[in-house]
Amino acid sequence: MASFEPQDFGLDEPPPRPTTPPLRRRFLVVLFVLCLMASLVYGIPYVAEKSGYAWEAGRSRAASEALARLDKAGVVNRTSALFRMATTAVAPAVVRIETRRFRRGGPLLDGPLQAQGFEGLGLGSGVIVDKDRGFIVTNNHVIKEADQIVVRLSRGNDVPARLVGADSKSDLAVLQIASGVKVAAEWGDSEKLDIGDWVLAIGSPFALDHTVTAGIVSATERNDLRINEYESFIQTDAAINPGNSGGPLVDLTGKVVGINTAIYTLNQGNEGIGLAIPSAMARRVVEGLIKDGRVVRGYLGVGIQPLNPALVKDLGLPDGRGALVMEVRPDSPAARAGLKPGDVITKLDGKEIPNPSSLKNQTATLMIGSNVPLEFYREGKPQNVTVTIAELGASPAVASIGFSVRELAPAEDREGLPILVIDQVVAGSPAARVGLRPGMRIVAIGSTPVHTKAEFDAAVAASNLAQGIPLKIQTPDGQTASVRVGDPAAGRR
Repeated sequence: MASFEPQDFGLDEPPPRPTTPPLRRRFLVVLFVLCLMASLVYGIPYVAEKSGYAWEAGRSRAASEALARLDKAGVVNRTSALFRMATTAVAPAVVRIETRRFRRGGPLLDGPLQAQGFEGLGLGSGVIVDKDRGFIVTNNHVIKEADQIVVRLSRGNDVPARLVGADSKSDLAVLQIASGVKVAAEWGDSEKLDIGDWVLAIGSPFALDHTVTAGIVSATERNDLRINEYESFIQTDAAINPGNSGGPLVDLTGKVVGINTAIYTLNQGNEGIGLAIPSAMARRVVEGLIKDGRVVRGYLGVGIQPLNPALVKDLGLPDGRGALVMEVRPDSPAARAGLKPGDVITKLDGKEIPNPSSLKNQTATLMIGSNVPLEFYREGKPQNVTVTIAELGASPAVASIGFSVRELAPAEDREGLPILVIDQVVAGSPAARVGLRPGMRIVAIGSTPVHTKAEFDAAVAASNLAQGIPLKIQTPDGQTASVRVGDPAAGRR
């Protein structure tokens, strides 16, 4: 029964607030927790997203304002101007090179080869290095086996070119054109290049003349790729594609620091690994080809191999740098200096030798007849000798007839003996005129069978060059024929 007793509060005071039942209080606590969780799940990502957009927008705006200030100060234009000026300095000297082969009549045994139009088309690039005499540098593989070479100059006119000389060991060649040109590129110093330096590649990839790509030097002295016999490549991520071969690699001073020669790829296109022959090597080879029609290289006379951790330990060496001597050729500079198998060469002419390729490259650059110091380890102890550099031999007869040979392993011949195949044929040479092509096998010279390069050189030296060199050859499809190379009146017999 409700109580009507007077309450204990004044007339001017508010009545007391009713107390919340415990059940309702728990409900409010749960609701608060749910709201808090919802804000955590949905609110924080929303705020973060809005904050991220605001941060990115602010950063973008700040960058745009900074670039605007730099542009107003002329910095952006000056940076781009380096690329533009380097391109402008070299591009007029860059040429496109097209090569063609004669279509040959009949099989090898059908008599003298007759031109029946052209077949095949090769494409590459080149760079003019002497405007007065019209000398152009390109790759050997661009003009290899060519019967006709055409150069397209920067203004689009096509002119014929002749082959001055080619060096398959470094993959370089020199052409000459009679047409006067106004611009030549300047050689730069590749030895001053360092990883991270900007470079430009200019050429005709896929026949797109005067294409310019930019990148950095990714590595130097790449000499373990087995692409060329002599190699010390500059690696770059400037895009290099088919057709760039022979074109220049240029630094931002507008000078040629390399000749683009190869790409390292799985799909025949650019994958960010381009290779260029450094100007330090290319310039020496080019000057030799122009002066003598061949390259003179130094010769030490050792067979060498790289070191590995086991050999370093067994030989008592301080580290894995050097070239292990496996063979010392008789009567060679190394033999006369007293080198022996098992020695490890670490320095030549004052320069460090980290691996066999560097020894080979360094020896090739030395002056014939010069006396140079050589440092090596023998039985774990450092020693010093002086060696007199000789010339790496090349048969004059082979140079005059225009082809070279190489040995294939005995396993490739059913008789268990090495075989000789033609490695390179110089365009326009006596060998090219009688139809010799790379890949043909040399069976005999006259009646003398030949299986090794030494036997071939000896037989050629004993031949009468005035009457031509009689060869018995075999084509890749098994046909055999006799030819006489070097006799102007001779054809197939």
